[in-house]
Amino acid sequence: MKRSITAGWLGVAAFLIAAVLAPVGGGAAVKPKPKPKPVAFTASYSGQANVQNTDSVANISVSGNGTGTLLGAGTISGTGTGDSSQQPCVPFSGPGSMSGPGGKVSFTVLSGAQGCGDEAGQVFSVVGHATVTKGSGKLANAKGTLRFTGVYDRGAGTFSVKFTGTLSH
Repeated sequence: MKRSITAGWLGVAAFLIAAVLAPVGGGAAVKPKPKPKPVAFTASYSGQANVQNTDSVANISVSGNGTGTLLGAGTISGTGTGDSSQQPCVPFSGPGSMSGPGGKVSFTVLSGAQGCGDEAGQVFSVVGHATVTKGSGKLANAKGTLRFTGVYDRGAGTFSVKFTGTLSH
């Protein structure tokens, strides 16, 4: 009879040890996903813009320099297309990116963006929204929509643009 009592106590002790250690081992492996942090984002860039019209399609390419929140001083580039048959406000869209020592943000200009020209069709006021599709560095996994405003000078081939909004990352 002594044997069954000793074996019983060993079984109970093993069960209690397993019950105490199981939550520690299982809980340490599973961590809750961190909540995205919002950051107010602003950026200003200026540079060269090239617009080539073929029939009623405006092929757009831009590149410039400036600065953005958490990105620092860096560059912007983008391409897109517009419908130049719609005057005085040409709708356009396309992909782009902003980068600097703090990382990179890729975005897509949404439909509804437009450049509205003056009476001579030389200076265009641009406005629209861009959805951030990817971020790296200090803005890793950034998501959100930014509003942009700016000016495109057709005669000089230059542009300036400012982005504002809130990103989560």
